[in-house]
Amino acid sequence: LKSKFGMTFTVLLNATTRRDGKGNITGVVGVGQDITELNQVLAMSRRVADDLTRLIETANAPIFGIDTYGKVTEWNAKASSLLGYSKEEAMGQNLVQRF
Repeated sequence: LKSKFGMTFTVLLNATTRRDGKGNITGVVGVGQDITELNQVLAMSRRVADDLTRLIETANAPIFGIDTYGKVTEWNAKASSLLGYSKEEAMGQNLVQRF
């Protein structure tokens, strides 16, 4: 939606039919929720995540991540070049048992 003053807002709209006492449709009732700020926060979050991904991938140090079971969830290019295992080969492997 665009305001009288030129500001743009993103609105989540929920609509349902409006009916009379006999069940005949007489119109539509809509309720809107301004989600402009939510979308801005989500976009910022995506930019930060993208920046961190690029930082991990291009770091001059091996960086890896594991889950609570010790399985590799992240493996950067430096880890690949140092250890000889591609990211695809490392992902899902148990870090301690395999490497």
